[in-house]
Amino acid sequence: MDSPLPFSAFLDVLTSRTAVRQYTEEPVDDAMLDRLLDAMLSAPTAANKRAWAFVAVRDPAQVRRLRAFSPGMLGLPPLAVVACFDRRKVIHDAESFYDTGMLCLAMAVQNLLLAAHAAGLGGCPVSSYRSAPISRLLRLPPHLEPLLLVAIGRPAHPRQRADQLCERHEVIRHEFWNQQPSTADGTG
Repeated sequence: MDSPLPFSAFLDVLTSRTAVRQYTEEPVDDAMLDRLLDAMLSAPTAANKRAWAFVAVRDPAQVRRLRAFSPGMLGLPPLAVVACFDRRKVIHDAESFYDTGMLCLAMAVQNLLLAAHAAGLGGCPVSSYRSAPISRLLRLPPHLEPLLLVAIGRPAHPRQRADQLCERHEVIRHEFWNQQPSTADGTG
């Protein structure tokens, strides 16, 4: 990267992203899809295992079939990305790596959502779906388990910045949990 993105612009992308559930019919073209997928694959991954696999779905009929098994998918996005855990890449302690694999997959999805937002698109992760029918529909091999669906498209309505969901002092402490919340200037 020749010149870094100004920090304030980066923070604006992070803090202004909201869940978008209604989309226009404008398709996500090949060039944009490639950029989004590259952003997704640049996510950090534990032990460089990349215990993930993704299916990008743009065919409207296939997206409708996905939606039939996904009550959490509102609207009809022009792109759905199904994020799967790859069980072949599990290390000996399968239970702890499964947890780590889910975290890596979540970071990849976050990259996808942020890249979509920065490109003027919107998205929403969907965890409400029926796994077995989705696996059959996408012809997933047994070692791939769908963990998240991500709907992506051009927002049908102007975005509204979401209210802050929680107060910092409720969820952040410095040095130890039982410390009183402090202010940035150290006075509190």
